[in-house]
Order: sequence, then structure tokens, then C-alpha cells
Amino acid sequence: MHKAIPPRMVEPYLTGRRSIISGFVHRVADSAFTSPGAFYDAFGLGYEGSDFSRDMAEVYVLRWRAVGSQAYQVPLSPDSGGDWTMKPPFTGTGYTSDLTPSVAEYYTEPIPVPVGAEIHRVTADGSDFIARYDGQVWLRPAEGSELCVTD
Repeated sequence: MHKAIPPRMVEPYLTGRRSIISGFVHRVADSAFTSPGAFYDAFGLGYEGSDFSRDMAEVYVLRWRAVGSQAYQVPLSPDSGGDWTMKPPFTGTGYTSDLTPSVAEYYTEPIPVPVGAEIHRVTADGSDFIARYDGQVWLRPAEGSELCVTD
């Protein structure tokens, strides 16, 4: 699974001030996009109050393995047999939009960041690994060496 996180949230995760995942999430297998604009369009990140914009130079994604049947809900509107009501770009269909690309979306109540979760930075030039969570701290690669503990 993965969730787009705005650049301002990366530091709180890495320093332990943010330790949960909540809100809309997506399967990595459904959304292997290669640019921040593609993530913006596919994930419907243009919602009211969003920290994202279509022309962002970078977007960060928090990725983790879904374990068991954690509380991933398919957000369906009353028209689609559910009870979710939200403002657009929410579609209520279980997908991010009626356009292509559209990906399945899920919603999770707050869950702890799972062991092994990773943060990646996506730019037009590719994706960079930022850090991996070991259950206590985020480990970052040191230049020219293996992972090291973040400050």
C-alpha cells in the first residue's frame, strides 16, 4: 500500500512526531506512476485544502505491506451502496476518478506505521529511497554505506 504525503509531513515522520497512517491509501501495484503530476491526477490530490498541486516538483509516498485484513474500507457513496459523503474529487465509486488513470482507493482509520514501511521521494527524474522504519526509528542510507539511524 502507499499514501501520498506532502513534503511538510516527511520530517515529522522521520523524527517520530508522526507515527500513524490514516486516510485514503492505494495499492502500489495499481499505481506505479513516475511523476508528481501523475500521482496528483491519479490519486485525486486536488481536494479542498490540499497541500498538493499538479505542478509540484516532488511528492513523497509512504509505502508498506498490507498485513491481514487491517481496516481498509472501500469508500462508497450512497449511490454505490455505501454511506460515504464527501466533496469532489471524491467519487464514491471505490476509484479515484472516472478518468484514466484511475486507481482503486481505500480508507483506513489511524493505524501505527508498520515495521518495514518506507518513504520514497518521487520527482520527474525518478524515485529516491528516503528511509525505512524498523519499528522504533527511521533508518536512512548514509552516503556510500548501508542504512543509518536518523537524527
